[in-house]
Amino acid sequence: MKRALWMKQVGVCLMAVAMMAGVAWADPTGAADVPQILNGVTLKGEGGSEQRTFLPTDPITFEATYYDPDADCAGVEPFFVQWYLFNLEGKFIDGEAPAGSFPFAPGSKYRVLFFDLASNSLAPDSYKFTFLVRRCDNAISVVLPEFLTIRVFAP
Repeated sequence: MKRALWMKQVGVCLMAVAMMAGVAWADPTGAADVPQILNGVTLKGEGGSEQRTFLPTDPITFEATYYDPDADCAGVEPFFVQWYLFNLEGKFIDGEAPAGSFPFAPGSKYRVLFFDLASNSLAPDSYKFTFLVRRCDNAISVVLPEFLTIRVFAP
């Protein structure tokens, strides 16, 4: 029962953000002409090592790779990039500030999505996060295909 309620709350939240047009769920095996978000990771600070467990005092960097096959969007910033954080019960924790992005190379169809969270921003608990991207032409929104879990442990 809790899982169904959690999924409903998360779905309502993401769909409310993406109401203006269709939402494409990123699927690495999906059609090549659909924008996708892939490879969600968490790092211990910018440029740090990949990990899923942290202390409250650790700075955390959230990253993912965004691919937009549209030639018009190659090398162009998305209309917006948003990062969302939920607890395991599906309660929205954070995500008000926009996330950043930068291209792999000038004119690239791939971009790195990122959000940096300062030390002492999260209390000890388990969390799930995702990214939402609105394509450069403001026509399609794409979300990370799965919510990724991290844990913050008490020192």
